[in-house]
Amino acid sequence: MYKYETHCHTKMISACASLTAEQIVELYVKNGYSGVFITDHFLNGNTTVDRRLPYKEQIDRFFEGYEDVKKVAGNSLQVFFGFEYSYRGTDVLVYGWNKLQLKNRVAIMSMSMKEFCIYCGEQGVLAVQAHPFREADYIDHIRLYPETEGVEVYNACRTDLCNDLGAFYAEKYGKVVTAGTDIHHFTQKKLSGMEFDKKINSEAEFIAAIRSGKGKIIKTDNVLIK
Repeated sequence: MYKYETHCHTKMISACASLTAEQIVELYVKNGYSGVFITDHFLNGNTTVDRRLPYKEQIDRFFEGYEDVKKVAGNSLQVFFGFEYSYRGTDVLVYGWNKLQLKNRVAIMSMSMKEFCIYCGEQGVLAVQAHPFREADYIDHIRLYPETEGVEVYNACRTDLCNDLGAFYAEKYGKVVTAGTDIHHFTQKKLSGMEFDKKINSEAEFIAAIRSGKGKIIKTDNVLIK
């Protein structure tokens, strides 16, 4: 069986995270994961990227977190790219675009969240609403976007209520489902992700597996935290 983290933030790009590339690789290798998707906060979220730069230079900078983890991982851990697109505390995880494709999509920065989710579907990438029932003091209200193809039905950082409501929402709307840790810090006690019978070799294979319902949700303790 092959375990994959689908929701991970780096210190380099996500302003709210403290995980270095070295820590990410150590954490997931020692916890028996085959791979990890780096899903830093995008340019419209809590990012360290200088927004005064031209858009294409912002994208170059944004990819540095993913590229750093991939370099450190070498052959010890598979590293894939994704990102977390945001609007006022509502987040959508996106899988399937590479650096060049994002550079050619400056228009996504001026889209509403609904427009963006529809656009993802038209472009064939996988858009998953992350922790849809998350509550926090910086979120003025819960927003649901049925335009997304999927729903993150288990997030290791969220409450049982949040996750249970997400699972109910996904079932009633017939969404594909994912699970992930949403990890920001090395001290995270609970981990999650998706498990597959076969090794995932690309973002496209991950998307195909999720769409076919082959993935199994995993919930586990971080073995590095006693």
